[in-house]
Amino acid sequence: MKFFSAVAALATFVGLAAAQESHQVRMTNRCGSGRPVFLYENHPNPQGSGTIQGQLLGGIAWLDGFSGANCLSSGVNCGAVEFTLRNDAPNQNAADFTLEAQPENGHHVFTYPMSFAYTGACTKSANCPSANNCPGAFTNPTNGAPVQCLGGNVGVSHLW
Repeated sequence: MKFFSAVAALATFVGLAAAQESHQVRMTNRCGSGRPVFLYENHPNPQGSGTIQGQLLGGIAWLDGFSGANCLSSGVNCGAVEFTLRNDAPNQNAADFTLEAQPENGHHVFTYPMSFAYTGACTKSANCPSANNCPGAFTNPTNGAPVQCLGGNVGVSHLW
C-alpha cells in the first residue's frame, strides 16, 4: 500500500510541476513597420507577446506586414527567429536566426535587423544587424548554431 501511495504522490508532484511550466515571449518593434508576431507547434494562429503555459516547441517570430517586403506566415520572405523553450530538457532552450533562402526551407531572407535575449534563468543573447553580420544564422538546414540556455521557465525577448 505504501508503494502505491508513493507512486500517486510522485505522479501528483510531476503533474503539478508540468502545470507550473510557463514561458514569457516579449517582442518589441523599433523598425517603424510591421507587427511582431510568433506562432508555435500546434498553435497555428500568429500572436503577439504573451505567456505560454507549458512547453513552447517550434516557435518562430517575425514582423508581419513589414513594408517593402511580402512577409507571410512563419516569416516566409523575411528573416525570422526560431526558438524552443521547455523545462523537461533544459538543453532544449534554444533560439536562432533563420535566413534559409531556399523555397523548400521557407524562403527566409534578411529583411530587417533582429535580436533575441533569454529572460529568467539565463542572460544569453544574439544580434543580427545585417545579412553579412548575423552570427550563427541558419542559411541552410545544417549550418547554423542555435544559442542554448539552461534553466526552467526561461523566456525570450525579441527586438526588431
